[in-house]
Amino acid sequence: MIWAKEETLPREEIEKIQLDKLKTTVSYIYDRVKPYRDKMDAAGVKPEDIQTLEDLKKLPFTYKADFRDHYPDGLFAVDKKEIVRYHASSGTTGKPTVVGYTRKDLDIWLNNVARLACMGGATADDVAQISFGYGTFTGALGLHGGLEKIGAAVIPMSSGNTNKQIMFLQDMGVTLLVATPSYALHLGEELRHRGIDPSKDLKIHIGLFGGEGMTEPMRDEMHKVWGDQFV
Repeated sequence: MIWAKEETLPREEIEKIQLDKLKTTVSYIYDRVKPYRDKMDAAGVKPEDIQTLEDLKKLPFTYKADFRDHYPDGLFAVDKKEIVRYHASSGTTGKPTVVGYTRKDLDIWLNNVARLACMGGATADDVAQISFGYGTFTGALGLHGGLEKIGAAVIPMSSGNTNKQIMFLQDMGVTLLVATPSYALHLGEELRHRGIDPSKDLKIHIGLFGGEGMTEPMRDEMHKVWGDQFV
């Protein structure tokens, strides 16, 4: 599937665009974000040293600890008045990692999520039930906006309340489920327990899963519970 004309450009033209954007980004953050500037100075790298894509290896890594060391917004590269959305990790192992989005950031992000959903088989004809928890976690609102962008109907169910989840799966003609793999398995098993065969009694045929790892045995179990039509 071709999403943008840039995808069809010759490799050398794509690499030119990548290099131009890399140089612009490095100069921008060097000038605006002191922690990045300090890292680059410690590594002996200046923006003008980035002249080829190979020079990417000269740049220092950014680690999760950097987000915590400069919590909440020490790595932001724009003025706070430009931020229109905040998201953050759960913070279960320490301070949450906070990300701020400008309006342009949101547009780019949702465009990428829309592409991901299309690759998973989603179309404007789908009715999508989002069973990720809403809040500062990016998953729910990301899939919500991305699916709306391609024209799908979205049910912002959030997580939990399995009885209502099943009621909407049946009554709303849901064709696409967004959930963690473990909760999708739980839903499928509960459906079977109630005598409902998802492959025959529901319209659902696509699952977009994330938020945790999914092993091959879990994938096999997913097909066993939901049916082979579940992609």
